[in-house]
Amino acid sequence: MAHRTSDIVIIGGGIVGSALGYFLSSDDSKKVTIVDRAFEELTGSTGYAPGFVGQFNESDVLTRLAIESVEEYLKIPGGFDPVGGLEVATSEAGVERLKWRLDTAKDRGLEAEFISSKQAAVLAPDLVKEDNVIALHFPKDGTANGTTIATFFQAGARARGVDLLEANVTNIRRSDGRAEGVETSAGFIQARTVILATGIWAQNLADFDIPVPVIPVAHPYMFGEHHEAKPYKSPFVRYPEYHVYTRDHGPYFGLGTYDHKPAAANPKATAVGDWVEEFDEMLQKALKLIPENTNLVAREKYNGIFSMTPDNMPLVGEIPTAKGLYIAAAVWITHAAGSAKFLTKLLRGEAVDPAVQKALDPTRFKGRDMAELERESLHAYNSIYTTHEST
Repeated sequence: MAHRTSDIVIIGGGIVGSALGYFLSSDDSKKVTIVDRAFEELTGSTGYAPGFVGQFNESDVLTRLAIESVEEYLKIPGGFDPVGGLEVATSEAGVERLKWRLDTAKDRGLEAEFISSKQAAVLAPDLVKEDNVIALHFPKDGTANGTTIATFFQAGARARGVDLLEANVTNIRRSDGRAEGVETSAGFIQARTVILATGIWAQNLADFDIPVPVIPVAHPYMFGEHHEAKPYKSPFVRYPEYHVYTRDHGPYFGLGTYDHKPAAANPKATAVGDWVEEFDEMLQKALKLIPENTNLVAREKYNGIFSMTPDNMPLVGEIPTAKGLYIAAAVWITHAAGSAKFLTKLLRGEAVDPAVQKALDPTRFKGRDMAELERESLHAYNSIYTTHEST
């Protein structure tokens, strides 16, 4: 088998790994290699993510990373569509929650406003009924095409000399307290810097002497029947009280729900797992929020596996047990480019925001029991938009 050398090896060619390759390749002095099983068809979460990008998060760090990510996605043809986002309240309790989100979003510099339920129904007539209480509108939010974005980053990285290698990675080799490279089905790649960015498969290679609670979970999403393109672009819609979200994909509507018992997943070749029977009941319940005349019924359903952590925060940074070893895992499309830019700065020894570094620190669960961390991650599933930055 061939023996290759590289300065940096990125394991994983999804949106995070591809963005890292793109940003790191602006330094001509470094040879960068991205390794993935397949670049033509992304089989990880990037290839199946529904593409909702809400920039506001209870976490200030994630809000900032989302804003930075959207700035990058807007540069990519077909990468991001700023259709806006709606969060709909159906009760007074829901309104109170949205009030805090509105005030905090404005404090962080995001455009946001309350609109009436009728205004929301005008903006998204196929997805919002008129008899709700109120809606929070984020006009600069939108939808992202993860595959388009990743492909753009890959092409840009390749044009700058990055090597895209299709192969299976079997081991991260370490010696004397530092990374040496990666063993792959195409041979050994010698490198003094290795970045693990394999998403839901991160634990397969994460023998790092510290817990890496990147927990794959099952999640239902459905596509409706095909329809003619609408003469308007609807914002995506969330129903926080019901853990439901929905959008117009153009030729069809999509809908997902978190309103079910959390289920750990064991991803195989792709980020699509076996269908869970309970999902059918939850999707039918969620569909009651949609206007009847939309006639939204499931044409296709799938269990889209993605990663959870105990605090709903990504793990991005250096693994101290081996010099030159880094991780970027449990990163949503919403935060991918911002996270990649942060890690690029860290790798180059540039100054980074200490608050961001602390919040994303992959060592923050050191000393914790892995089984307990998995339970916490699954428990956090039903409050997916709630984050708990360490203080």
